[in-house]
Amino acid sequence: MKRSTSAIVLVTVFLVVAVSHIDWVARDNGNLVVLDGKEIDLAGILKNQWTQITRNCEGVVRLAPADDKYQISADLIKSYSPPQSKLVQIAGVWSLGNWTLAEAEFVDLLPAVVLIDFSGEAPQIISNAVWSGYTQPWKAAPFIRAYLMRQVPDLPLKLASCFEPQSASFR
Repeated sequence: MKRSTSAIVLVTVFLVVAVSHIDWVARDNGNLVVLDGKEIDLAGILKNQWTQITRNCEGVVRLAPADDKYQISADLIKSYSPPQSKLVQIAGVWSLGNWTLAEAEFVDLLPAVVLIDFSGEAPQIISNAVWSGYTQPWKAAPFIRAYLMRQVPDLPLKLASCFEPQSASFR
């Protein structure tokens, strides 16, 4: 057999074998790649990579537990749906201007990402912008960012883009 024919056969066999392990499946939230039976959010992975490359987090502050906004955010979350919300672990808090985004885990509730508005007389949780639950098989960061931006179009893109889930619940 000629070398060029061997190369063509080899590439063809490789492609046939590779394609036999890859499939696409449509779900309510979009398409997933299925690789050997495992669903993968390829679009989410690409969106997350693009966000990490292009985002500008200037002005976005990752708050520490000693910060007032951190403490206020934790207190608001604790009182949001008692008694289960009392046992909260804050995984991360990001702030930009009057907006604060907090990631929380609970003992008896699903994990949550909570948007808090500090612009009024008293800070308040934006109730229609609380993500609660798991995101699997979807990649958590782009999925939650898109949800928050749909719910609150005024949310600064910079703050949403700089949110990176910290808890094991979103990995």
